[in-house]
Amino acid sequence: MEMLKRSVYIWEWPVRIYHWINVALMAILIITGLYIGAPILSTPGEAYANFIMGKVRYWHALAAWIFIANLIFRFYWAFVGNEYAQFKPWRKGFFTDGIETAKYYLFLKKEHTVHGGHNVVAQLTYFLFMWVGSFFMIFTGFALQGELNPGGFQEKFMGWLIPLFGGSSFVLRSYHHLAAWAFVVFIIAHLYLVIRQDILDDDGTVSSIISGHKYLLADGEGENDKD
Repeated sequence: MEMLKRSVYIWEWPVRIYHWINVALMAILIITGLYIGAPILSTPGEAYANFIMGKVRYWHALAAWIFIANLIFRFYWAFVGNEYAQFKPWRKGFFTDGIETAKYYLFLKKEHTVHGGHNVVAQLTYFLFMWVGSFFMIFTGFALQGELNPGGFQEKFMGWLIPLFGGSSFVLRSYHHLAAWAFVVFIIAHLYLVIRQDILDDDGTVSSIISGHKYLLADGEGENDKD
């Protein structure tokens, strides 16, 4: 017998806009960043007429500044948005729920708690990558930009990172690129998990980031999940 479901408004439009802007920006940042790390194009003629690397660096830096502004907006919305836009690791049962959800993802159990917003594993993963990881990329990116603009804002405030990483910009750049590849793995895992969630629970997880609505059981399970 098919269980009755109802539509619940989960993702407010600012969260959805933030998400899709991030998708575009991360694509630009990853593609341009990989090119900066390993240029594959070469053109004949003088550098002043064919400055491909300069153009790539420009788009990388521009996307990074927009990414920072978008991140600041998302931080603001975590305070003024609905309960699903908030991260509350102090809530009762947070880590117990996380362990049970991890078991479900690892195929160690067949059932799991239905969540209106992100489940605990998703929240912790997003916090690790979209907050901790993003700030690492921003700070190390500023430090690397500081080399190109001695005495500028980036070198003044983030130049200390190069000595922290052994005094070599090459080492810092290597960590910056390694973190970029970690984001690639995160994106692949994210796509797999949301598609898996949508198929198994039939809750509209994939379409919810467009419409804002998910489909929860009519008895109210998941609606009171304050993720």
